[in-house]
Amino acid sequence: MTACKKCLPPLLAAALLLGLIGCALLGRPALQSDTVEEAVINEASGLASSIRTPGLLYTHNDSGGEAAVYVLNKRGLMPAKIVLNGASNRDWEDIATGIDPRDGKPYVFVGEIGDNNARYPSVSIYRFAEPEILDTLITISRIDRIEFTYEDGPRDAEALFADPLSGDLYVISKREENCGLYRLPYPQSFDKANVASRVGSLPYNWVTAADICPSGNRILVKTYSDIYCYKRGRNQSVAESLAGKHKLMRYKLEEQGEAVSFDEKGKGYLTISERLGETPVELYYYR
Repeated sequence: MTACKKCLPPLLAAALLLGLIGCALLGRPALQSDTVEEAVINEASGLASSIRTPGLLYTHNDSGGEAAVYVLNKRGLMPAKIVLNGASNRDWEDIATGIDPRDGKPYVFVGEIGDNNARYPSVSIYRFAEPEILDTLITISRIDRIEFTYEDGPRDAEALFADPLSGDLYVISKREENCGLYRLPYPQSFDKANVASRVGSLPYNWVTAADICPSGNRILVKTYSDIYCYKRGRNQSVAESLAGKHKLMRYKLEEQGEAVSFDEKGKGYLTISERLGETPVELYYYR
């Protein structure tokens, strides 16, 4: 009995430790990883969940790639390609989806917002109605161009999202010590240049992507090394949300990761990497 009493505390300690580890693991999202075999997707720089076809994703290549959006499923397979007829890919950096508050239709927004040397007087966001995925090759000819300038001058940006509650578009700059949050209020003009107003700052830099969940109550911001999640309260603006506290999300470090998206339910999130040498493109799904 004496020997057993001496052994009891270590056993209890081990049991408690295992319990704590189990709770920690249960609190972490499960990670699904799939290699994207399609050779055409080699410099993925944006990711968004389809609204019209839940479960499908949109991605695109970085600067100099073809003016096309690639459709993926959550296992990294590509059922279709969407070609934007008449558009060009000078420096596409992010992609988003959103519903137009006026017509109630889902749209895709492609951000040609890259500007490494901050030398372009204006940049653009292409908008087109989400198509039904009925063929492997889809050509879009009706495209709206949202040209805009920043109120405080040209800058590089890689993060774009559409607020589902207001229809406002948001862009986050990349290279400042404290990245800027810029707002393009709804409705955006397709006829003249819009002005993006700076409505906030983030306490870090090298922002490469962002997304907002379908309900509008959570926002993800991604840098090369981290993913931050912000909660948005009732009647709270996007700027107020991003000025608040954040939660650091699980993230498997990618060699060149420049994309993040909530899934269609807003519960999980996904990232996709670029192909670097022998390192393949990987689609990660945190559920």
